[in-house]
Amino acid sequence: MALIEEFDKQGNFLFRWRTYVPGVILISSLFLLPKVYYWGESYSTNLIYTSICLLISLAGLAVRCITIGYTPARTSGRNTKEQVADVVNQTGIYSTVRHPLYLGNFLMYLGVVALLKSLLFAAIFILFFYLYYERIMFAEEFFLRGKFKDAYLKWANITPAFIPSFKNYKPANLNFSFKNILKREYPGLYGIIVIFTIFDIAILYFNEQGRFALGFLEALRLEQIVFFGAGSLFYILVRIIVKTTKILHVEGR
Repeated sequence: MALIEEFDKQGNFLFRWRTYVPGVILISSLFLLPKVYYWGESYSTNLIYTSICLLISLAGLAVRCITIGYTPARTSGRNTKEQVADVVNQTGIYSTVRHPLYLGNFLMYLGVVALLKSLLFAAIFILFFYLYYERIMFAEEFFLRGKFKDAYLKWANITPAFIPSFKNYKPANLNFSFKNILKREYPGLYGIIVIFTIFDIAILYFNEQGRFALGFLEALRLEQIVFFGAGSLFYILVRIIVKTTKILHVEGR
């Protein structure tokens, strides 16, 4: 009993602190920005590389969206502050990988890390992510094994933890809910937009400091203004809808 309580405490501690992981990665990245040079020696060519990195992060967000779009409330994979699960998800994306949300998080962070063009930092990030989330996954699975026993083990034995396999794919039991995605993932999308904008402006500054002699706004590229402006408008509109209406509410999600 003492061992179970210890794992529960450890798991809940990690769940509470995992929201700070992006901050740790972001702060660490800031020290490398002055050394990030243009890919192709111009902003236009570097924008191609930045777009590739953005697609990696958006792919991670897409994995999260696919997961949340089919997932009911109070199930495995929807834990926020502590470990909660009334049932174990075993269909849809959960029939291909046990921890799709963590896979999505990894890709979202990886896109940002790739912007820095540092293999060493990327390797450190991957190691950090593995060590931190491995403990979260272990604590979560310990909780689920204890609660669902053979039902959980039967599914876990044929479903990989992190790298998807589609050989045992089963369609999701619930219909896809775009409303649920919009309600829950709009902050994640905006976070990607903000971070990529900040990093792109920083890279612009360290490669073309002369542009900023006339002022900050004058130095910005049109692409940066449009990207951040459209993203901010989308965030504000969705947030108003979420906070003041029930338009995006889906029963049981």
